[in-house]
Parts: sequence; C-alpha cells; structure tokens
Amino acid sequence: MRIIRSSEYRVMPWKNGGGETTEIFVSPPAGNFDWRVSIATVNEDGPFSVFNGYERHIMVLSGAGMTLEVAGSGKFDLEPREPFSFSGDARVNGSLLHGPVLDFNLMVRRDFGRGVLRVVDCSAGCRLGSGESLQLIHVLQGEGEIGNDKICPNDSFRLEAGELVSLSAPLKLALCEITPRWQPAPNA
Repeated sequence: MRIIRSSEYRVMPWKNGGGETTEIFVSPPAGNFDWRVSIATVNEDGPFSVFNGYERHIMVLSGAGMTLEVAGSGKFDLEPREPFSFSGDARVNGSLLHGPVLDFNLMVRRDFGRGVLRVVDCSAGCRLGSGESLQLIHVLQGEGEIGNDKICPNDSFRLEAGELVSLSAPLKLALCEITPRWQPAPNA
C-alpha cells in the first residue's frame, strides 16, 4: 500500500484545452494510461474531452451539480457525491446548475479492465479489500486509522496477501476499484 500525498498530484490541461485537471494517480505514469484518477474544476458550461476506448466515472465533490448531455443516451443530472458512468467515446456536454463544481474522475481503458467508483461511509467502520481488484481510496471527509497506524504519519506500511484494510470511523471515502483483464501466460 502506498499513500499518495497532495504534493505528488500533477496539474495539467484538459485534453480539449477547456480547463485544468489535477491528476491524483495514473498507471502507467508515462504514455497512454490504463487508468487514471483526477479532480477537475469545471468553471463553465462546455464539452467534455473525448477519450476513445475508455469508460469514465465521475462524481461531483462540491458545488450544486451539473447536467451532462451524453450523445445517444440523454441528459443526466449529477448531484454531489453520486457517481455516474459513461463511455469516453461519447460526445458529452456539461451544463452547470448554479456555479462551478469540483468533480472526481476515474477513467479505465476498456481493453485493460473495468472500473467502479463508489462512495463508502465508514460511520461505523468498514473493511476494504479484494484479491481481484486494484483500489485507490480518496478521503472525502474526516480522518481515520488503518490498523493501529494513522493514515497520514507514515508514507507506507506493510500488508500481506489476503489481508484487508479496516478503516475506523468517521470517514467518507471515494473508492475506485479497477479490475484488470489479466491475460493467461502463453502455454499455461
């Protein structure tokens, strides 16, 4: 497990040049990515960047929300902390409801795997873990502990295969789960 500090985030222009996004994590770090997590500020109505071959998952973190018009699928109202998924191939236009929004994004290349974005409320504590998926946890609200170590003081700690992460309350998390399509080894 690795803790990614905000000092490691990278600010970059949107693919379509319409704004900026803060890249939290990207894999691999150079070239075309398999999956990426970012946070963007949307200051005005306009088109979303097209990401052919990717599935996109978005969630408003702050602000009143926005409406997405997804070509061929319709209009969808995005409310704070309600994840929404759509094809990166689609032409999408966003309209702000009442001023700017901050949104959280997970993009996963379809031929790499699939992704899920969800909000987890750890009011009574929660356990996270899966042998099948990669996970990125972004704290939305509160602070907590992993095991007996605080989340923030150390840059890393050790977990063994099959162990789960238990987070103590009160926390509200954005949980990104990425399940790669692992290819069997030749002649396996």
